[in-house]
Amino acid sequence: MIPRGEAGIFDPVEIFTHHNPTRLVQGVGSVARLAEEVARIQRRCMLVTGRRAIRLNGLLERVQDGLLEARIESVLFDQVEPNPTVATVEEGARFAREKSAAWILAVGGGSALDAAKAISLAATNQVKFEDLLGDQRPERPPLPVLTIPTTAGSGSEVSPDAFITHLGQGDQVRLSSPLLFPRLAILDPAVTATLPEAVTVSSGLDALCHAIEALCSKRRSVFSDLLARSALDRIVHNLPRVRAQGDDLGARAEMQLGATLAGLAMADAATLVPHALAYPVTVRYDLPHGRAAAILLAAFLTRVRELLPDRVAFVGRVLGGEQDPSAALRTFIESLGVAPRLGAYGMHEKEIPLFVERARTKPMLEPTPGEWGPEALADIYRLSL
Repeated sequence: MIPRGEAGIFDPVEIFTHHNPTRLVQGVGSVARLAEEVARIQRRCMLVTGRRAIRLNGLLERVQDGLLEARIESVLFDQVEPNPTVATVEEGARFAREKSAAWILAVGGGSALDAAKAISLAATNQVKFEDLLGDQRPERPPLPVLTIPTTAGSGSEVSPDAFITHLGQGDQVRLSSPLLFPRLAILDPAVTATLPEAVTVSSGLDALCHAIEALCSKRRSVFSDLLARSALDRIVHNLPRVRAQGDDLGARAEMQLGATLAGLAMADAATLVPHALAYPVTVRYDLPHGRAAAILLAAFLTRVRELLPDRVAFVGRVLGGEQDPSAALRTFIESLGVAPRLGAYGMHEKEIPLFVERARTKPMLEPTPGEWGPEALADIYRLSL
């Protein structure tokens, strides 16, 4: 649990902003609320999902039945792969236009949700994909997106961003717009109970990174701190539980709530250098994003400890190692069956310059405390090997 007496350790913030228009419905069995939640939507829905998982566990049929109950016609786009590519987004956008989809329901993990948000924007703006990137204002608003996340990690259900793999660049790129906030997120912990252990752990580590990075961000606020601290506590105490016993719905509910709280904090405070460094590693080694980010986060804490001593110490206390928060994070990662060094996944020092060049273009550097020139970024990679 978060130690008592922590309320005064963080610097006060006089002015902050918070905006999140996503309606949340959370609880075991809440997928059954789908028909009620969409009852006023009378036009055609496009379902965006991955290729197998929700078919095998029966969720796809339950979702389609819920739409039929609400008298909503649906078409299915089930071609989303892990770390969805530009080609998948473009194919999905063409499908949405061909089928005259009026809104999108994304069902799946972070990949399905990110793909759905990107498709929603590409479907209404028939321009080159590159013209949609970053913080540019689109010519037309995206299709509305509703979500049923099946993993506890990405926070995409409450964020205005989508990250898509650009194979030509060997990297992941960001779409970002306040218009990309989903309208609704149905958070049913029961749908996460059949996740493979590896997916549970990787997505959980992603949520952990969101919480810790939000605490360290230059855009942090009193509000994002409340969200991130609550998320961190829930994730640290429940991720080992759901790994050990996947059908523990109490722990699954706490883990899912922690991931969404971390996503809310991230939407305000942004992600930082560890995420920027993780994207090229994810694409190059097909390494789950959450694992790559968590490994890099440990080295990052070492570097920012002098800048943010109270905050990094707080993270260490929650992880059980205030004297060396970076070591405590690596121990936590390893306790989940994850190798805590990038060298274990094949990364070599000779690749660092190329990865640094890709990371330097990321918007995550701006909200990160400290100076982040090429050598500082390279140090994080070296410390993570």
